[in-house]
Amino acid sequence: MPPPSSLIAQYPTSWYAATRTHGEAWPVLKGRQQADVAIVGGGFAGLHLARLLVAKGRRVAVLERQRVGWGASGRNGGFVSPGFAESSAVLLKQLGPDQARRLFAHSQAGVHLVEQTIEELQRPDLLMGRGQLTCCRTAQGPAFADQVNSLAQALGARFEPWTYEQVHAVLQTHRYHEAVHDPDSFQIHPLNFALALASDIARRSGQVFEGSAVQSIQRQGGLWTARTAKGSVEAPELVLAGNADLGPLHGRLSRSVLPVATYVAVTEPLGPGLIDCLRWAGAVTDTRRACDYFRVVDGDRLLWGGRITTDTREPRGLRSLMRRHILAVFPQLRQLGAVKIAFAWPGIMGYAVHKMPFIGQLEPGLWMSSAYGGHGVGQTAAGAILLANAITEGDDEWRRYQAFPLRWAGGPMGRVATQAAYWWMQARDLWDEARTRPAAALQRM
Repeated sequence: MPPPSSLIAQYPTSWYAATRTHGEAWPVLKGRQQADVAIVGGGFAGLHLARLLVAKGRRVAVLERQRVGWGASGRNGGFVSPGFAESSAVLLKQLGPDQARRLFAHSQAGVHLVEQTIEELQRPDLLMGRGQLTCCRTAQGPAFADQVNSLAQALGARFEPWTYEQVHAVLQTHRYHEAVHDPDSFQIHPLNFALALASDIARRSGQVFEGSAVQSIQRQGGLWTARTAKGSVEAPELVLAGNADLGPLHGRLSRSVLPVATYVAVTEPLGPGLIDCLRWAGAVTDTRRACDYFRVVDGDRLLWGGRITTDTREPRGLRSLMRRHILAVFPQLRQLGAVKIAFAWPGIMGYAVHKMPFIGQLEPGLWMSSAYGGHGVGQTAAGAILLANAITEGDDEWRRYQAFPLRWAGGPMGRVATQAAYWWMQARDLWDEARTRPAAALQRM
């Protein structure tokens, strides 16, 4: 494999980058290439799709602007769970039980594909924990368990209610009350998973190109051409699998994806005292509108994510900010000495106004798989399954996502309005907690 080009940057600083396994440096696209399917974007949406297509005998070329897993795919919390950014309770109300259950089944298939892929790659090291607790920041009242069980039954899910006592047996914090336990969720090292996917695509005779930003796409006759600074790929099928950085390639799609920043931090080793606070090997998130999410990594480090903003610049004092979030939930960690943040980094995700992904056909031969911000790692795999079946078999199951069409995100004013909405939601969360009023937690799941 050729050495890295000067056009290819190193990965941004993060705990994932510091602990990544050796990955190949993929070449820059040069000259004219031909494929059955060209995929723009080397994140999970594009990589899962490419791997499925090469397994079905298609010639595939993946074109990545930076490095494989460079963006949100290599910087997220590593949570793999069913469901969407829009809550399942809301989808049931909006779409009805049959459609909502079908969409949830898609998300479950995505979770299964991630686990199956890790098994096929023979990379058990990529798995970092099992189970997820979604914790309530306000007491939910006696009807909570019945509501959770009814929602699980409506969706065909296996999650279950946990009582206050069950939660506090594993999480020593006054912030949480009841919780929903999902045994089917698990956690991974996302950057290493992206690198492993790319290597497997190449092993199966797919092509992966890095440092190859697509500058334009054009259809002529029955072929789509994706052009970069030094080359081009011609293919009858072209998939836009970028997230928040598609730029001018397809104006309507790009204008429908809202870039949103979130932040992740990893502490220095905290020693065995961490287990006194957190006796849970899986992931934890909460039901606030702008939630915290965390898990233990490396045995005694805490990986912590949170905050949502449309200001994609990294804030000053990010490490101090994340440390305050951690100590607000687990103040007893101060007893272990200074809680130091070893790594802190931003991630830019792409959101849709309706909080559902964009999956489907834009025009003949041109497909989209985007706006996976807030959905978790499994939904990129779910979208890949739908598009792989559509491209190779003519399956039209993807049409269910026509219920969530492209919708202008509002441009700069849309960012301002969205940020104002987040601040309002955070204020409502604080108000609910201050009054210890039961919040409609299931409306956010």
